[in-house]
Amino acid sequence: MESIHFKHKIGLALVSYIVIGFMIGGGIFVYTGIVYQYSGQALPLAYALAVIPVFISMLPLAMLGAAMPVSGANYMYASRMVSPGLAFTGVWVYALASFFGQIPLYLIGCSQYIQSLFPHLQIIPVALLILTFFYLINLFGVRIAAQIQGLLVVLLIAALVVYITGGAGKLQADNFKPLLEKGTGGLILSFALLTFTYFGGNGIIEIGSEIRNPGKTIPRAFFISFPIVTVLYIGIALITVGSVSPDSIKGAVEPLVVVGKANLSGGLYLFFILGGAVLALLTTLNSLLIIGTRSLLMMVQDNMLPYWMGKMTRKHQVPWVLLTIIYLLSIIGVLSGFSLTTFASYASLGGLVIFLPILLAAWRFPKKYPKEYRLSGFKLTPFWLRFSVIVGLLMVFFFGIIIVYDLKAWFKILFFLLFIASGYVTFLIRKRRLKRLGRPLDLKL
Repeated sequence: MESIHFKHKIGLALVSYIVIGFMIGGGIFVYTGIVYQYSGQALPLAYALAVIPVFISMLPLAMLGAAMPVSGANYMYASRMVSPGLAFTGVWVYALASFFGQIPLYLIGCSQYIQSLFPHLQIIPVALLILTFFYLINLFGVRIAAQIQGLLVVLLIAALVVYITGGAGKLQADNFKPLLEKGTGGLILSFALLTFTYFGGNGIIEIGSEIRNPGKTIPRAFFISFPIVTVLYIGIALITVGSVSPDSIKGAVEPLVVVGKANLSGGLYLFFILGGAVLALLTTLNSLLIIGTRSLLMMVQDNMLPYWMGKMTRKHQVPWVLLTIIYLLSIIGVLSGFSLTTFASYASLGGLVIFLPILLAAWRFPKKYPKEYRLSGFKLTPFWLRFSVIVGLLMVFFFGIIIVYDLKAWFKILFFLLFIASGYVTFLIRKRRLKRLGRPLDLKL
């Protein structure tokens, strides 16, 4: 499905580290404070519910990645099996979500945690310094970035276990009452926002052709990462809500900081902040930079983006122009002054939009590529494939409507809708230009 062949491959351990690091960052250390405003004492329940539809809807992606591993899968599968216009628009919107929403969200959140330890530091300069560091790391290629990811994830899990064990002895049943203090609507909105915290799992198919034995490695990475992340999420939510009085975390921007100070000694608290909060956000940021260029690179290959954007370093095969564009857009996001809540909503919406065309691709996959479907090492039966895709589509539409409604400000909603429209218009302009040049869009395999 692609003409670009990557020489450097990574195995199951590094793939799992990328997925775990991708998922944990937003789930606990940024979204907990935001979502607690809506969920209250039902926060652990919201985390437990959120994993169910996401895991089910991820199964078709694991099947696609195992059967036909490619780089830039979010674009490649959708453009070949559904619609090149829909695929282009999906990646276009995801670019907004990641580079102008998700990355600034994690950078600012990480800087806030660092500032809690070193109050004299300024948030924006620290955020830009962190971004620059990981930008430079990723210029050395996917293998080096993934190895660093592995080390960071091991430290991250250790720090989260410290947080959970430090507060386990202080859990009080009364702290969970009333469970639905914010009402059923608050729980549903929290459920919707938190689905995005498990979406990191779908990112790994973006580097399918850079994985050793992807037919087995990709589904195994899914089944390793989801249980680990789910247990950690629910454990931390239980400690956050149940080990301190509700009054102590109401209105707290970073409730995990409040709870950590209450439950952990000085040295353990420092390890939790640096090894947990900071590394969770850094591993997600690093994962975004690892996979962020791949669909864009495939769009360059299809002439849907200018050729010069796809220039790669000779030794490490890094698309340095695209990576630099991501770096610059992320700087603009950090400097934009948008609130963390707005960044979180844009990031969630972008994750849902990119999910739509690839779910449709999974639905069409058995008929479009019957041989690959039949020979796949990880294959869903027709019933489970349709069921999983339907669950994913319902999740996309239902939660998308909820998140758009919660944006409230019309200019924020309009900005996002205009960006979707601009993506499709850009596709049409590019397609017409190729036709005029005598190079009509041809996506036959």
